[in-house]
Amino acid sequence: MKKLFLAMSLFAVVAAKAQFIEMVDYVGALSSDASKDWTKGWTEWDPKSKSYADATDLTTLNDVSGKKEITGTVTLDASKVYFLTSVVQIKDGGKLIIPAGTVIRGLADLNATPKLYASIVVERGGKLEVNGTSNNPVVFTSAKAAGSRDRGDWGGLIVCGKAINNQGADIQVEGFNNISFDATMAKFGGVDDADNSGIFNYLRIEFGGLAFEPNKEINGLTMASVGNGTSIDGVQVSYSGDDSYEWFGGAVNCKHLIAYKGTDDDFDTDFGYRGAVQFGIAQKDTSYFDMSWNAASGASTSETFESDNDAGGSGKLPLTAAVFCNITGVGPVPLGGNWVDMSSTVKGAFRRGARIRRNSRLSVINSVLIGYRNFVMFDGDSVLTASGVKPSGLVSDAGNLIRNNFIANTANAAAAGATNTGLAEVDSKNTPAGLDAWLKDAKNANKIDAVAYASGTILVDPKNATAPDFRPVSASGIEGMQDYSFAVLNKYGVYNGVQSLGALKVTNAYPVPATSEVNVEVYALNSMDVKVSVVNVMGQVVKTIGTQNLIQGGNLITAPVAELQNGMYFLQVSSTNAAATYRFVVNK
Repeated sequence: MKKLFLAMSLFAVVAAKAQFIEMVDYVGALSSDASKDWTKGWTEWDPKSKSYADATDLTTLNDVSGKKEITGTVTLDASKVYFLTSVVQIKDGGKLIIPAGTVIRGLADLNATPKLYASIVVERGGKLEVNGTSNNPVVFTSAKAAGSRDRGDWGGLIVCGKAINNQGADIQVEGFNNISFDATMAKFGGVDDADNSGIFNYLRIEFGGLAFEPNKEINGLTMASVGNGTSIDGVQVSYSGDDSYEWFGGAVNCKHLIAYKGTDDDFDTDFGYRGAVQFGIAQKDTSYFDMSWNAASGASTSETFESDNDAGGSGKLPLTAAVFCNITGVGPVPLGGNWVDMSSTVKGAFRRGARIRRNSRLSVINSVLIGYRNFVMFDGDSVLTASGVKPSGLVSDAGNLIRNNFIANTANAAAAGATNTGLAEVDSKNTPAGLDAWLKDAKNANKIDAVAYASGTILVDPKNATAPDFRPVSASGIEGMQDYSFAVLNKYGVYNGVQSLGALKVTNAYPVPATSEVNVEVYALNSMDVKVSVVNVMGQVVKTIGTQNLIQGGNLITAPVAELQNGMYFLQVSSTNAAATYRFVVNK
């Protein structure tokens, strides 16, 4: 990161966490304003039929051994289409740079010798830099022809870091222990929550999720002990053969994630993951679910959220205590339909929007969840106690808040029973009445079945097969019900991003509030000269910082503000064809 203007320190880890959650005037992932729809330009909703050019580079990402090691810096060429069959292993000290517009087409073959896993593994100390843009994303997809692609065509993206998890400092991602040519790959863990595994901007991951072994599938994007020095903003995982996203410990924060028609869970958290995720979309499809849903043991149903502390439900620290804010989850139930009318297979495979179990402490706030049998299952006394359903002196790390959410279609989802109602489900040791009452308690501010679950009543067109629109309908009441006042956000803080245009992106500003100076982190897709100024709420320039030279990548600008009066201001960063504006507050 380049240092600009006066003496500056590197971006502080505490500040990075403290500035993460953005205040907006709606719950769910999107506002009704089409001009602010962050899904436009870089997403693809029909990747099965998408036309991709044939691979032109067959060697850069492949090796006859089945593993391609990257130990230095390798930069791909967006004019080429890359074929991926090997495991690309980005070693400690190695870096793979992928420019905007690059397409990588993967194809696994477990019958080959050696087996071809077609995956990318970022090892501890390695870095992957994905430099997609909102109009020119990077794409990892299947090498098969249009119409024949499906989940599990290739492996997936696995990122291993040095951040803390609750299992140990040298844990291995499931499935990698039996790789014949290198059984030591994909190990994660450490003590550095500030660890940096790279940059992931505007990336599509399609048709990953290869089963390395039976019931050991790779996720679309696996984040194992990834630290919050890593930047993840703008990822769409489509048709994954397992979870779309899974976090195993770590503290990375993520923005603008899309989980589209994945097999198992959309957002799965384990092993003490303590980061935050804001702005996410999850869409279920009744044709894609975990085939083990009815297994006598090890059954897995498909939820938007699944959270565990670990498989044994231990109290190992740190507890899984992630915060998900501004998520829109669309379940499998057809618009205007009821879960009870679906096939027995679909009813068994899809049940609730969130399953919080095994001593985890997940928080879901300011979100929209519609079209499920139940809204949430709290599985076990430990999570019921941590939530506040059952009184106790225990206070969890994140507060385990299920708060200020817009929930619909629970009234007609399922008949009341011993362990589930239309709203809540608990394990067989408990009854749902207490959880229902807790979810409906005014202090938790959840809006439940306020609008009929039908076409055009909640979201504009969420079930459209090739061009879904997840923006809220104005009459739904989704806009204007946001709440950022609760204590959990004190842990992550609040920032207010205003806009970014072109090759500039402002990602953070600190301290909040500012007293003598404000530090602003700026990411530039290429080096450029920019003008920096401070503007008041009337649009008047109150301070000219001057011209700065930005390098490609991360930059830090410090603006002195000691002479400014208390109030709200905007830091403007602009070049000839790019601009970014960031709001900050002065309070001395």
